[in-house]
Amino acid sequence: MVGMSGLHAQEASPQFADLAARAAAARDQQNIPLAIELYTQAEQLKPDWREGWFYLGLLQYGANQFPAAIDAFNHLLQLEPSAVPAMALRGLCEFETGAYDDSLRDLEQSIAHGAANEPRNEQILRYHLAQLLVRAGRFQDALTQYKIFIEKQVDSPDVLLGLGLAGTRVRLLPKEIPETDRGLYLAAGSAGYAFLSGNSELAASIFTELFARHPTAPNLHLFYGYLLFQHDSELAINQFQSELTIAPGNIEAHAILAYTEMIAGRYAEAVPEAEHVLAAMPDMEMALIALGRSLGETGDPKHGMELLNRVLQSDPDNLEAHMGLAAIYSHAGRREDAYRERMVCLGLAK
Repeated sequence: MVGMSGLHAQEASPQFADLAARAAAARDQQNIPLAIELYTQAEQLKPDWREGWFYLGLLQYGANQFPAAIDAFNHLLQLEPSAVPAMALRGLCEFETGAYDDSLRDLEQSIAHGAANEPRNEQILRYHLAQLLVRAGRFQDALTQYKIFIEKQVDSPDVLLGLGLAGTRVRLLPKEIPETDRGLYLAAGSAGYAFLSGNSELAASIFTELFARHPTAPNLHLFYGYLLFQHDSELAINQFQSELTIAPGNIEAHAILAYTEMIAGRYAEAVPEAEHVLAAMPDMEMALIALGRSLGETGDPKHGMELLNRVLQSDPDNLEAHMGLAAIYSHAGRREDAYRERMVCLGLAK
């Protein structure tokens, strides 16, 4: 990780100045134990020395002294809450100590503030963040992180395994996967990597082999359908339906199927799928949009508007909900309302 700029020791006692100089010299000479000892002594004399807390934490992180490093970064972030490199390093330390929720918060916030902008830091930060997003069930966000690795042509086994777990919605860290299951998720990740790299034929071949070797493995068809969705909604629907023959109780598969049928204009088929989802999960946004839009197209625009407005109450910038309302208003001849919703859509699409 990079160092922090602009963190300088203020005027202090000769004893502190001597310790600070010796600590920096030990750090430059890669005498890590001595540097840690000297920085610790210097901080005891001057607890508001920000540069010292940063280097102490950095050295402890490099020495796998993660709890101590977290303590050092806590001190620094109390003094300077916007110290993004310290927040990123704290997040990595928290990951190593099993404080996964804290790590997710720190890594996500630090990356949002530019911690991954430097290439030498980007991969380690995004890889850990992607793992934590999968663990938290935020699969779409995790896939967004893995797509960045694909854009940079990083196809390490760690990335492929993580991508496979994200795609098949397994809320575990890669290190928690039994050795007997690693091959399945590596292959799923390889298929996803191939598809997202533009090699759809290789992806189809890998998925076909996976389906044959693991006919009841959950969410393999769901993953392939997700990848196909933006390119061919009909093929995606076939995959979602295949998933549901394996796992009829997979509510997420029902929701994605309903949404995809709505996108494909198969409104009458989307209605029962979405209703099935909402009977189990009344607030699932994807199903509310699918049912609201589909009802607007199949003869119950009032209920459709109610459902879409429910989405907008909790998610005011939801593009699909506004598009659905625009379509319903247009069919009803409410030109001004339809125009307003289209203008909102244009603004959101920018």
